[in-house]
Amino acid sequence: MTRTDSEDSEKPNAGDNTNTSKIFYRESPSTVLDNVQNPAKKSLKKGRRKLNPNNTDGQGLLKMTANRTNHKLTDYFPVRRSVRKCKRTVLEEQQRDMENKVLCQVQDGLKIQEFIGKGRGIVTTREFRKGDFVVEYIGDLIDQNMAKKREAEYARDHSTGCYMYYFKHRNQQYCVDATPESDKLGRLVNHSRNGNLIARVIEVGSIPHLVLTAKDDVPRGVEVTYDYGDRSRESIRNHPWLAL
Repeated sequence: MTRTDSEDSEKPNAGDNTNTSKIFYRESPSTVLDNVQNPAKKSLKKGRRKLNPNNTDGQGLLKMTANRTNHKLTDYFPVRRSVRKCKRTVLEEQQRDMENKVLCQVQDGLKIQEFIGKGRGIVTTREFRKGDFVVEYIGDLIDQNMAKKREAEYARDHSTGCYMYYFKHRNQQYCVDATPESDKLGRLVNHSRNGNLIARVIEVGSIPHLVLTAKDDVPRGVEVTYDYGDRSRESIRNHPWLAL
């Protein structure tokens, strides 16, 4: 029986090892073609995994690893904080302390004592450190015109005396008149060109106040004095002790 070419092609060749069985694809031909042309895309899709937000095992592992590796230097060495204060902070604290003492009219650590040839003076009953507030020169704060009128009135009565302190603050002349007798100790601090106190002006509520602070450390039991600053010939002629 004669065989046609088509019949020969349908039968497998015994010497040919080629597998001629049919191939069945689970994917569409277009998908297969895409995978053949882009093999990296398929492998990328297979490598992706969705994270399960409910899975806390991985998070716990990350936290444990972070706790083991993320350490600060302070975990091994204690922090030493300096207790020293800068100069600005110290000055601000001194200023606030003076303002509080001015408002309270503090005059602790002082007493009145009589001195031969000078009359009354002020003596310390405790130690004062350099820069400490000692006492305020308390009196009536008046302008220069009023001060000149009062000074003329006091000059007519030699028994009254004169306890007037002139000073300049913010380009304006002031005077503290402490002539009337009172229990304020600042008015009784005597003059000395080498005094152990310094007169300063500080503002409290926009009002200037004349305070006396320690020039150096002042021990207990000594007289406190400051330089009145009056160098006029007339004043020295009327009050020779201003030259001392």
